Amino acid sequence: MTRIRLRPAVALASIAGVSSLFLAACTQDASSTEGTESAAPSASSEAPPTEAPVNGVDAKEYASSDPEADSYGFVTPSGKWLCAIIPTKNLAGCASHPTAGPLGVPGTPQIASPDGGPPAEANLIAVEAGKEPSFQNWNQAVFPGNANVLPYDTTLAIDGFSCNVQFSGVSCRDDATDKGFTISTSGYTFEFTPLPVSLPSASPPQIAPTPAPLPQQARGSNQCGPVVYPETGKPATVVIVKGTLRCDEAHTMLTKYFAAPDKSEPVDSFDGWECRLSGDPESAEIGYTINCSDDNGNTVVAQP
Repeated sequence: MTRIRLRPAVALASIAGVSSLFLAACTQDASSTEGTESAAPSASSEAPPTEAPVNGVDAKEYASSDPEADSYGFVTPSGKWLCAIIPTKNLAGCASHPTAGPLGVPGTPQIASPDGGPPAEANLIAVEAGKEPSFQNWNQAVFPGNANVLPYDTTLAIDGFSCNVQFSGVSCRDDATDKGFTISTSGYTFEFTPLPVSLPSASPPQIAPTPAPLPQQARGSNQCGPVVYPETGKPATVVIVKGTLRCDEAHTMLTKYFAAPDKSEPVDSFDGWECRLSGDPESAEIGYTINCSDDNGNTVVAQP
């Protein structure tokens, strides 16, 4: 990802099993950064052409269940971010999940509180129609109930805004201007990161087996219960990113991985699985991100 501001930080996003509310704008004049208004898009030939979103999902599946709330929200598969497209506010934005507190991303500025309180670290990154993307502080819930998980490499597009989720982060934009943002736990940039266009496969499609039911699933997600890092005693939430594995099978596999006598190598292979560690030196204090895959197409991630 280009121009993301980095510093030693915790490993990738923490994972939460249950969606929660994130904070929304209290007033239209809430403080923000880099939110200067740009010229409204015209109908000239320079306007970006309208095109179908890459791997688009059905927006109705992500609509708020509250008839009074005109918003479409989702949680990222990692559980770290809760994002929403809010047509009535002409805005798309992302907040930390599940705490809805400060974003906790390197370089996030202090923003004046909308209620007149002292400045605090921004709790939202957003792009509004016809404006530059910005950091903001919001203090009123706008997405009641639980939000569904938006799978990796898919796009939610509605009312002139698009948001997608990739392993590298989550990204949203104003379609008319192509202005937007990308954010992950390691940094952010005020640029939209499009999904790569997938090329059709020349081979016939494979017929996947019927997935086994996953106990402990949250609605619309593949999140399992936590495991505990033996070295730190701290929890890591397990997500079955791909495949037909059950949660209990994922937990059994990770238990075997933790029981291995030597995990000093970056890749550990056992019972047909390959597990990799990722993170920075600070990760040793809270637990590294573990990414495991097998020959049957299953992928399991455990993150602090």
